[in-house]
Amino acid sequence: MKKILLFFCIIFLANTVYAQEDWHRNSQNLVININVSSEAIIKPTSSDSSVKYINVNLSHYPHECFNQEVLNLRIEPEAEVENNAMLFSWQNPKNKINFGYNAKIRINNNIVKVKDKVKFPILDLPEELKQFTQPSEIIDSNDEDIIGFASEIAEGEDDLYVVAHKTAEWAKNNIEYDLSTLTADASQKASWVLDYRQGVCDEITSLFIAMLRSLGIPGKFVSGIAYTESELFPENWGPHGWAEIYFPGYGWVPYDVTYGQFGYIDPTHVKLKESVDSNEPSVQYKWAARNTDLETKKLDMSASLQETIGRVKDPISIDVNILKQNIGFGSYNLIEAVLENSEDYYISSEVYISRPKEVEITGDVFRNILLKPGKKKSVFWIIKLTDDSKKNFIYTFPITVSTLRGSEKNADFKSKKGDITYSFEEINNILNQKKEEEEKIYSKDVKIDCEIDEKEFYSYEKALLKCRIKNIGNTVLKNLNVCFESECIKSDLGIAQEKSFNYSVEKSATGNQESVFKVKSADLSKAEYIEYNVLDEPEIKIKDVESPNDVEYEDSFKIKFLLSRESVSTPYNAAITVAQNNFKKTWTVKELSEDRKFVINLLGRNLKKGINEFNILVKYEDGNGRAYKTQETFSVEIVNVTLIQNVLLALNQFMLFLENLV
Repeated sequence: MKKILLFFCIIFLANTVYAQEDWHRNSQNLVININVSSEAIIKPTSSDSSVKYINVNLSHYPHECFNQEVLNLRIEPEAEVENNAMLFSWQNPKNKINFGYNAKIRINNNIVKVKDKVKFPILDLPEELKQFTQPSEIIDSNDEDIIGFASEIAEGEDDLYVVAHKTAEWAKNNIEYDLSTLTADASQKASWVLDYRQGVCDEITSLFIAMLRSLGIPGKFVSGIAYTESELFPENWGPHGWAEIYFPGYGWVPYDVTYGQFGYIDPTHVKLKESVDSNEPSVQYKWAARNTDLETKKLDMSASLQETIGRVKDPISIDVNILKQNIGFGSYNLIEAVLENSEDYYISSEVYISRPKEVEITGDVFRNILLKPGKKKSVFWIIKLTDDSKKNFIYTFPITVSTLRGSEKNADFKSKKGDITYSFEEINNILNQKKEEEEKIYSKDVKIDCEIDEKEFYSYEKALLKCRIKNIGNTVLKNLNVCFESECIKSDLGIAQEKSFNYSVEKSATGNQESVFKVKSADLSKAEYIEYNVLDEPEIKIKDVESPNDVEYEDSFKIKFLLSRESVSTPYNAAITVAQNNFKKTWTVKELSEDRKFVINLLGRNLKKGINEFNILVKYEDGNGRAYKTQETFSVEIVNVTLIQNVLLALNQFMLFLENLV
């Protein structure tokens, strides 16, 4: 028999490592020199042109904040500095103006240490922060698709840090960084970025902020300068945009979705401006001139590293487990990285895997992981070993899992002819068994706030009722029955979203009443009761009129009557007039809060001969100034009149006639 001798060589294959400098991520402090400048050219349009003044407001100004200190600032020309902006002024300038500054800034590699769970949704915010939850021109957080995607991401989560992380992760993984949008005249709206799934840093950041604002989470846009190693840019330092998200009890926490830095930023980020919207201009011009145009230039920003100081230690430790230590050529395998947070605050970090070229990764090389204080979490990669290796060798394949902050762990597996080959389905089934189901706590609740414009109104009026409902749970509410009395409509409500409903309240019955506004679904029921008073129309009756049927010339007599308030509502501004040909008496009552009796003393000599007709007229109003009136008549006859009395009565009538003429 012929003997065949088979030689095996153990070949160690080198890693494909993402070799990167890490000074910009792991230095404790960086000292950075920045230059910001621009110019404007004065262009006369006729021979008699002139410029009285030019003012320039430059709002890209180096901030003093928790991780940023301005060591030196030189402004040219001199400028007034107020509210983190520079105001330059020129009187009668010629040809062109130049302005800008040079600054030396120290950035500390600090992190906002969120140690405790911040509840989501946020139910109460200071008034000054509410502007950062509202939609703006570019950050259009009221777009229905933005609301829908954000609610879907946040559903079941009650931890604000988790919601912010998952939203940032979604934006980074689903929006392609595309420089072609830089050709546009202005930044695209967040809704456009969502529709087309592409954008640059400010546009991706705008979408991230819009999604969080739609959930009631305050977010502001930050712009400045940062460092990148991307080959897309000719310079490493350049303009950049990121976000700050508000955490109650902790303040503003930075998020740079483009760089994959969630809850922290590396110390190359120089903050120059913060704003509600991403389209706020960095330079504003104001001038007074005649027959002159002003040609403005873009802001020129540059930076350079001056010094690195100290190192920060990555608080994340890594352990790597490889499912199968030996696999056949063309086989799949599973890599598990167990990451542990040794600190007492939340930490997010990008994690990536390095491997030889013969090992293919299924899915993304980079993963972004959130670790709660003192907790562990696993990240998995499915890999495939190519089938183009020589069969008579033993291969060792090194695997390295690293964080961008410097932690790393190595492991390896082997392959030789005859080893077991595992299919993707087999490995994927094992992965599904290993994955921990994220614990979610679903809450369904709404807050109802109803306001009626009139707590008290008349039966002939209509009151306007405005009811607002807000989803204060962490679940999208679908098919809500929103009802006012018997009027119902169906409505959906995203997380932290509000909707308003208006109703006309019209009642014929009077008195104190109560209406109910309800929000119901299969597993939710909330109601608010609205109390109001419907007033009847004011009514006055003239009652108990007392007067003699007849009197003589020398008699004195009394007229008595009662004003009776017949309504529940109060009559106002009652004008009472008792009139007869020779007589008129008036009263004014501002409020007839109760029945009121009136007495008039009269003399027979004040009457006219024969029967005297008296009229009691009452004019009054309701609380709206609406006019009403009522009246009664009665008569008194003068009898037994002598000849002389008759003459005197006639003389009285004549004098009254003359008075009326005058």
